[in-house]
Amino acid sequence: MRAPESHVRANLLMGRIAAGLLGFTLLAFAAKAAVHPAVQARYTPLVVFHAVTMIGWLGLLTSQSLLAARYKLSTHRAMGRASLVLVAAMLASGSVISWRIGLELGRPEVTIVNLAAFVTFVPLYGAALWFARRRDLKVHRQAMLIATLALMTPAYARVVQVLSLPDPVAIGVQVPITLAIAAGYDWVLHGRITRATLAMLGYSLAVVAVMVAVLAVWFL
Repeated sequence: MRAPESHVRANLLMGRIAAGLLGFTLLAFAAKAAVHPAVQARYTPLVVFHAVTMIGWLGLLTSQSLLAARYKLSTHRAMGRASLVLVAAMLASGSVISWRIGLELGRPEVTIVNLAAFVTFVPLYGAALWFARRRDLKVHRQAMLIATLALMTPAYARVVQVLSLPDPVAIGVQVPITLAIAAGYDWVLHGRITRATLAMLGYSLAVVAVMVAVLAVWFL
């Protein structure tokens, strides 16, 4: 069975976005390690494991999009179910690392920012799986995209640090980047921004607003 052209187009575009996010993340962390080599001392087995799971997630999003574009749906579904294990490992390792950084380095803001990312990611990831079961694939793809964009703050932060800019700039750039990519994806495919996308972006931005408020109360 041949996939409809609109289905192929939507998934190929998603694959390109996911591959771009993966490439950006790899370059951002590589630049940080090269410019500030002292940070490599903190590359413990747990940190390396978490990095592998994060890269694995971005790689999975890319490959899942390509599988869907080629209409290899049985493989796509099998890998989707397997993603539960990857996500659990990613969230567990990330939570432990964030907690330790907050305690050991006296940087609770890192814990707060990462917690906000997880609070955004988990419900949207769950929603994406639910929409997939209902065969609402348009919303499924967008939920996966916005959920993934919520995890990109550490990569933005590495670029900000390499450029010697204040760390809060990373949060400042996250919002417009998330809006531009998610809204742009909808606009290219549908010529408009759908209600589902607006709702998911609204949730994502609400979490960012709460996070900023907590950080403001904590540090000001």
